[in-house]
Amino acid sequence: MNTTRLEQVAGTGVMVDAPRVVPDASAVQWDDTADVLVIGLGGAGAAAALQAKEDGADVLVIERFAGGGSTAMSGGVFYAGNTRFQKEAGIHDSPQDMFDYLQQERKDAVSEHTLRRFCEQSADTMDWLVKHGVPFQGSVYHAKTNYPPDGKYLYFSGNENTPSFAQQAKPAPRGHRTVGKGLTGHIYFKALKTAVEQSQIRCRTHSRAMRLIIDASAAVIGIETLEIRDAAGQKAHQALYAKLDPRMPFISKKAERAITDAAALEATRGVRQCIRARQGVILSTGGFSYNAGMLHQQMPFLARHKDAFMRLGSVACSGAGIQLGVSVGGATRKLDRVCLGRLISPPDALVRGLIINQSGDRFINEDAYNALLGDAISQQPKGQAWIILDQQLHRLLLRQLIPSKAGNFQTNQLPALLNRLFGGTKKHRTLAGLAGKIGVDPTALERTVTRLRTAMSQGLPDPLGKNPDYCQPLGDGPYWALNTSLDNKFAFFIFFTLGGLQIDEQRGLVVRHDGSIIEGLYAAGRAAVGIASDGYISGISLADCVFSGRRAGRDAATRSPATGPCTAQ
Repeated sequence: MNTTRLEQVAGTGVMVDAPRVVPDASAVQWDDTADVLVIGLGGAGAAAALQAKEDGADVLVIERFAGGGSTAMSGGVFYAGNTRFQKEAGIHDSPQDMFDYLQQERKDAVSEHTLRRFCEQSADTMDWLVKHGVPFQGSVYHAKTNYPPDGKYLYFSGNENTPSFAQQAKPAPRGHRTVGKGLTGHIYFKALKTAVEQSQIRCRTHSRAMRLIIDASAAVIGIETLEIRDAAGQKAHQALYAKLDPRMPFISKKAERAITDAAALEATRGVRQCIRARQGVILSTGGFSYNAGMLHQQMPFLARHKDAFMRLGSVACSGAGIQLGVSVGGATRKLDRVCLGRLISPPDALVRGLIINQSGDRFINEDAYNALLGDAISQQPKGQAWIILDQQLHRLLLRQLIPSKAGNFQTNQLPALLNRLFGGTKKHRTLAGLAGKIGVDPTALERTVTRLRTAMSQGLPDPLGKNPDYCQPLGDGPYWALNTSLDNKFAFFIFFTLGGLQIDEQRGLVVRHDGSIIEGLYAAGRAAVGIASDGYISGISLADCVFSGRRAGRDAATRSPATGPCTAQ
C-alpha cells in the first residue's frame, strides 16, 4: 500500500505532538465545542465547512494563519466537464468523455468507482461553486498554453489533445479559469471565504493544530491547538506568512526562515486550547512542500534540488495534517508523488524543438503536459535535459518573448527569457559542436535529429507521438541548447506534493493500515490521497479539493458515533 508510519516522518522540522488519550469526552476541560471541526481554511477546508453547515452541523474552522493556503496562491483553475460554460461556448462534453480521459491520468490513485462519481458530479459541483460566488465564463482559448491569457477562461489544461490521449478519449477544454486578471486563485478563494463568513461559520485563526485527542475506543473526539490570541501577535504572525509568495522564484531560503520564525512565535505567544468535536475532525491542511525534512524522507533525489524549484503552497504546507493522521494510526500512500512541472512557454517555438537527455536521446514528446514533462526529466540521468533549437526556432522564440497585448508576460514569457539569458544556454554553428558544449555524444545527437527528419520526410508520425501541429525537423544552424535540467533554477520547475493520508473513498474517513476506519477523523484535499495524487493536470487539485471536502463535510455532518466499521475502497 506504500504506507508510512509515524517513526518514518519523525524529525522533520515542524512536527505535531503524540495524541492525548482520555477515557471519554467528560475527562477534558474543553475551551470550545462544535459538531464538526475543520482544520485548515483553504479550498478543501472551505468546501468541507460550507457543506457541513448546509447539512445542518455546527461548524468551527481552525486555521493556522488567516486562510487561503495553496488555493489562494494558485492559478484558480477548476477542472470540470459537461458544464454550463462549455455549453455556452458550444463545447460538447460528457461525464463519460471526461472519465475516459482521466482514466489515463489516474493510474491507481483512486478506484474507478470514485473517479466515475467525480466525473458524474462535476457539472453540479461547478454549479455549487457558482452559487457560492466563484466567477467563471466560457471564453475558449484553443491553442496550447500553460495558462490562458486574460479574457480567456476555458482551455485545454492537460494532455487532452496529445494524440495518445485523444485516441482514447474525445478531447474537450475542461480547465475553467476563475475570471479575473493574472493568476486568479485569490479571487476563487475570496469567494469561498466570503461564503463561509456569510454562512456564519465560526473561525479561530492563528491557531496551529498540535495534537489530536482520542478516547478509550481510539475515536477522535477533539484537537489541541496553540492559538495566538493577542492582536499584535496575530499581526506579526500574518506578516511572516505574507513574506512567502511561491509564485516568485528564488525564495526558498527566505521561506525556510519564515517557517522557523512562525513556529518560534507560536511557541512564545500561543495559548493551548482544547476544542471538542462532537461528530468529526476534518484535516484539510494541504501537502508538505515546505517541510524540508519530510521531503528528504520521502523523495531524497528531488529534495536535493528543492532550492532550485518554485515550491508552490504556503508556509503552512508543513504536512501537519498528514502527521496528525499518522499519529493516531492513519495509513498514507503516494508520499513520494509530486507535481514537478516544467513549463514550456511560449510553446510555438520551444515545443517545436527537441528535448534530449545526457545521452543525446529524446525521451518524451515535447508537447506533453508540464507535469509529465517534469516527471520525465526527473527520471533522466542526473536530472539533466536540454531543448535544442535551430536558427528559425530561436528567432521565433525571441519574437515571442516580446511583451504583447495578450498580457501574462510574467507567466508565459518571462521565465523563458530569464532561462535564455541566465540559465546556461549554449550555442554553436553545428550540432556536433553544440553536443560538445553540453557534454553529449555528437553521434547520438545527430542520430536523434536525423530520425525525426526521416520520419517527417516520409510522412510518418513523430516516433514519440508529438502532436503533428508541433512536429518540425530541425533545419539549419546555428543551434541553441536551452538548459532544462533539475538543478537549473532558471528552468522554473514548479513543485508541490500530491500524496497523503489514505481514506475510505465513500465517506472520506482516514483508514488504518489494516483498512479499518479511524472513527471521527476525515481528510480532504492534498492532506489525503485523491484524484490528483498520481496524475496531475491543471485544475484537478482544486476540483479534487471541493469533491473530497464536500464528501467529508457531508459525512461528518450526518455521522453517528455508533457508525460501524468500514474499509477503504
